[in-house]
Amino acid sequence: MLRNRLQYRNAADAERAGMTLVEIIVVIAIILVLTSILAFGIFSVFGQAKADAAKVQMSRLESRVQIYMARNGSVPSGSDGLAAAVAPDEVPNDPWGNPYRYVTPGANGKAYDIVSLGSDGAEGGTGEAADIRLSDN
Repeated sequence: MLRNRLQYRNAADAERAGMTLVEIIVVIAIILVLTSILAFGIFSVFGQAKADAAKVQMSRLESRVQIYMARNGSVPSGSDGLAAAVAPDEVPNDPWGNPYRYVTPGANGKAYDIVSLGSDGAEGGTGEAADIRLSDN
């Protein structure tokens, strides 16, 4: 009893000392909402990072195709594709694990084009699923 009196000055202070279950649930709900907002922002940054990585890989593949053109006088044929340009190395997959497409003739009057089909692996799409073309960069 004496110990309780030392901790709390009066009975009203003792009743207000802890948090109620409702207050704890409200705090947890606020934390969950803030975490979900943060997670959404982080995942959108990762999606953009993969698109940027695909553009970097495609520019490296373009350099290999240009070296092939300098040595052989023409771009690799559609059947040989990127494998001829990067030999003896393997053609890397895009950041989503899909193979790059080599198109000859390419878009916009270019001799060839390199295409990543985005996160969905299918033609078309929007946002993260949009196709990324070397000719668009």
